[in-house]
Amino acid sequence: MSLRPLCLALLFVALPAAAELLALQEQELQQISGQAGLSLAADFNFAANPAQVRCAGGCGMRVAIRPGNSDGFVVLDNIRGLFSFDGVTLDMEKLDSGFDGDGAAFNSSVMRIGLANVRFGDFRFTLGSSNSERGSIAAGFRQTDLLTFSANGESRLQGNLYLIGLP
Repeated sequence: MSLRPLCLALLFVALPAAAELLALQEQELQQISGQAGLSLAADFNFAANPAQVRCAGGCGMRVAIRPGNSDGFVVLDNIRGLFSFDGVTLDMEKLDSGFDGDGAAFNSSVMRIGLANVRFGDFRFTLGSSNSERGSIAAGFRQTDLLTFSANGESRLQGNLYLIGLP
């Protein structure tokens, strides 16, 4: 196979990349419209690992968070199922109206997470506290499960989630 066709194709792709960037004047910028922010899409399948024997049938993913300087961990344990999102947006906006008048009183910037098409399928997790970030059956391991959430079938989320910065 000859490399000549591949080199020609790469040359045609690279030519537009060599275009000159020009500064725009204020009047030209005012004629341009667009949207700031970021759009994300992903699919995850959290499956049980049969080698993790402390859970019946194996354990799913584990997330451990140590709050402040505490000795223990808050854990999301045995996370299993399908999780996907398409078109989730991250954006900053000023919240200064709406929300039954609370927006005007708030009058500050927030991060808006737009949930266009978020899906969970056969999803479960356990919220608990633990003395270890690793979930093992080693001597001294202690975990207290506070609640287990399980959703069989498929759930869909749509709407906006607003995150505010705390002083």
